[in-house]
Parts: sequence; C-alpha cells; structure tokens
Amino acid sequence: MKKIITCAVLALFLAGFPFSPLGKKFLSVSHAKTLSIPKKISRNRYGFLSGGPSDGRTIQSYKAGWARPHVGPFLWDAIQSESGGNFSFIETDQTVDMFSKNKLGILATLWPFADWDQLAGANPDGCKVSDSDIFLTNKDRDAGYYLPQYRCNPNDWNSYLGWVRAVVERYDGDGTDDMPGLKIPVKYWEVMNEPDLDGLETLDFYMGGPSDYAELLTRTYQAIKEADPAAHVLIAGAAGGDNKFLNFYREVFQDESARNSFDIANVHCISSGDIPTFNVAPYKNMLAEFGLDKRPIWVTEAEAIVSSKRKANAEQTLKSARAARRLGAEKIFFTRYSFNASSNYGNWDKYSRKYYRKIFSRKWSR
Repeated sequence: MKKIITCAVLALFLAGFPFSPLGKKFLSVSHAKTLSIPKKISRNRYGFLSGGPSDGRTIQSYKAGWARPHVGPFLWDAIQSESGGNFSFIETDQTVDMFSKNKLGILATLWPFADWDQLAGANPDGCKVSDSDIFLTNKDRDAGYYLPQYRCNPNDWNSYLGWVRAVVERYDGDGTDDMPGLKIPVKYWEVMNEPDLDGLETLDFYMGGPSDYAELLTRTYQAIKEADPAAHVLIAGAAGGDNKFLNFYREVFQDESARNSFDIANVHCISSGDIPTFNVAPYKNMLAEFGLDKRPIWVTEAEAIVSSKRKANAEQTLKSARAARRLGAEKIFFTRYSFNASSNYGNWDKYSRKYYRKIFSRKWSR
C-alpha cells in the first residue's frame, strides 16, 4: 500500500514538475544544446586565409576545412565603438554564419586595439602606425576588416578583457548567450598576429615589445579560458623562421606565465626563410630551447612562391606541406588560392584548385 501511495505522489510531483520554476530551470539547462565542431571539419588539416565571408564558397570548393579571416572582424574597435558602449556583433555574426553555411571551421584572430582606448593612454603617439599602413585603407570600405591606427596593449585592461569574454562566450556553442542560429562554434582563438614584424612603413601590426606581448598573451589566455574552458588558444604567428623574428619569441618565453598561456604554437612562411619546411624546423628548434617543442604547431600562413612558373610553385608547396606535416604541423593555412606568382591573393584558377585538392587528399603523415 505504501508503495502505491509513494508512486502516486511521485507521479503527481513529476506531472507538475515541468511547470514549476525549478522544473523549468532544470529543463532549460538539461535541454541546452552544446555545439561542437563537426569531425569532418576538425579532422581536416587545411585552410586558407580569407579576406571576407564571401570566400567561403571558394575555400569549400578547394576541399579545405578551415578559414582564417584576415585581418578579420574580431577587433575590439569594430565591436565596441566607445568606452562603456554596447557591443555590436553584426560583422562577426555575419562572418561566422557565412563560413558555417559553407561547412568551415574558423580560426579567429583577436585584435586588442580600439582607438578610443589607446588615445586615453599615457603615450598614444608612441602607439601610432604610419598613415600608409595598408590595413588603415580598409576602414571606410568594410568595418570588419581594418585595424585602428593605434596599436599598443590596452589601456583599460578590465574593459578589454570583458570584451574578450563576451566575444568568446557568444561563439562557444555552450547554449548560454550564444549567437542566435549558431551552427558551428568558434573554438580556436589566436592572440593577435605577427607582433615580431616591426617597423615596416606599410605594415606594422603591433607597437609593443616582447614583454608587452607576454602580458597581452597571458591576460587574454586567462579571459578566453574563463569564458570557454574548452577553447584552444594560439600564440600569435611568428612572421618567419629567421632569428630576427624568432628572437622576439625567445624574449617572450623568458616570462614563465607566457610559456603557459598558449595551447598551440604558430609560425608563418611567406615564401621566405626555411621554405622547404614552411619554417616549422627552425621554429620548432626555438621552442625546444624552452621545452615547448611538444606543443602542437599550426602554420597559419603558408606559401611557396619560388618561381615564375606555376608548376614549380605547386610542386614546392606540396613538398613543403609534406615536410611540415612530418615535423608535426597539425594544420596549414595557405595565403593564396593560386600558384601563379603574379596573382593577387584572392585570385583562383582551375589548375591551382585541382593541385590543392591533390595536396589535401594525401595521407597526413608524421
């Protein structure tokens, strides 16, 4: 009899439970859909730099699985236009949505610059890049693909880190404060780009030094992990494999916190340095000096334009990709769709697409 009464009470409780405040909260949490990157994408080892979401169809047609928007819309200045202002995710939402529609994963570069924040610093003039910097010219054309003129570490760290957490939370796919309609989450975040590329009249990504970048990396890493413990953080890509670039990172790694504030190492090869390995060999040797050579390595900018002949460039790209893979490079992002030396980065042709597909179809060998 007691069993019958107990079961009846339990049945009544359960019948009303979904409509109680506790029940609604329980169901909303239990039914929240946690998104992950599809295995077909996560297992794909290749990607391309992208000048905008419209490149998604091209990248997909090459059979790559990843896009790295460059410079990309994940820029503090573009998302928050004034101190204490609301966040506008229009450009980033559009980017994530369009690449998702083409079934591509995103490597997002976080840019810690906002002119309104930099101008409030003690020495804004020391943070100013040249008026001829190539990424200033895009500001009027496309709000999501430019960089501000002032490029030092944030002045207001609390505001910057709050922005980082908000961006990561919006695209992490955990069901809380996510972008409406999010299909493929963003789980890979790169902390800025080529801080070692110093003093160029037309291109200077960062006006800080190694100790400044160590602080930026450490603080940003912590904020990313607070918002999404499952996120993967890439250190900014080294601009090349020569010591003039790698020595910058040697100084960064003097800071123990910086050494522990990235999950994936990152190097570039723009047809210079150790082209036969896409600069993975010298970069990995540098990491070994600090006991970091077991970290995964991505080559997030790769090209091997060594000749005026398209075929020679294609064959070198294949050889370099295979060598980089054997040295442990887990993913490679190419900077151009064509092997023609004279082509712009955004141009593509059937020969190059066919040859890239050949590269991508080969087994991933260590």
